[in-house]
Amino acid sequence: MIISCESCQTKFQLERSLIKPTGSQVRCSKCYTVFSVYPPDKSDRRKHPRTLTRNLIAHVSVDQNGKIISQGLSKTLDISRGGMLLETPCPVEAGKISLMAVDKENNLIEIKGYLVYCQKAASGMYHSGIKFFGTDLQVANFVIRLIKEYNHRKNNLYFLQHHKPIAG
Repeated sequence: MIISCESCQTKFQLERSLIKPTGSQVRCSKCYTVFSVYPPDKSDRRKHPRTLTRNLIAHVSVDQNGKIISQGLSKTLDISRGGMLLETPCPVEAGKISLMAVDKENNLIEIKGYLVYCQKAASGMYHSGIKFFGTDLQVANFVIRLIKEYNHRKNNLYFLQHHKPIAG
């Protein structure tokens, strides 16, 4: 399950089985705040598990006539085969949404969706829930490619930050 630090709002994946029925204390690995987490509500309607990501996504919302009503750049917070959670500096307008990213070979990764909700977070940013539509194959392909791209970039960034170049 996804939990958020009460202090810095950093999101983490936590195995449900580690949480006691009465709640458990956890410590944020970013700001070191200790806070309580509780088991998820049994009425959680998600059909697919969420995966943490931090991809840069371009989004364009259009109305029923195909007119652009909002557009911008956002960061994914998590993704599943059902949809994704975006973080944006401005609210995402309702309507059909086209979501686009680019992989390491500059190939376009794209899917269609629609806005389920948009709310202002404690950080001042907006969190928008997007539900995908398309065939199961289209959605699975998008999710897999986006997660692979995130892992590729994350691993390369980690490598660059933690390995010093060899002097020649």
